Amino acid sequence: MPTEGQKKLLEELKNSLTRALPEGRITSGDYARTGYHLEVRLSDVGMRRTAMVMKDNRFYLETITAVDFPGSFELIYFYSTWHDDICRVIARIQILKDASPYTVSAIYPGAIWLEREIYDFFGIRFLDHPDLRRILNPDNADYFPLLKTFGKTKLTEEIDDILC
Repeated sequence: MPTEGQKKLLEELKNSLTRALPEGRITSGDYARTGYHLEVRLSDVGMRRTAMVMKDNRFYLETITAVDFPGSFELIYFYSTWHDDICRVIARIQILKDASPYTVSAIYPGAIWLEREIYDFFGIRFLDHPDLRRILNPDNADYFPLLKTFGKTKLTEEIDDILC
């Protein structure tokens, strides 16, 4: 059950997001069940506008991840604030497999590392990213290990030959 402070913050945030993202779908979440108070769903644009609204409302970017679906990806951004009470917001954006979403690193510099990790594991290329290169896998890797289509590659076969 949200506190009075959370209710006020969520109402203000929902109004700000609705104004900034007329194409978005904004719904309340059950924090006890889902871990977030508010959910923002977008089709393929608007994540930078979302990030600006969140920053203006003193939310920090907790993390970013992705999910691989047949034909598309879903990028998931978690925002939190500790001002008065804890409040968490999840923002989801559906993009096509060959799409390149814009980076939010100009708004949240910590996103540089998070977006590099998503590129490294899913192959999603972020437009205007200042340093989009692999972060954990070898630079010459010819694979993205969290894709559902991931299997044997030249590099993984070489590793298997060395280890086995």
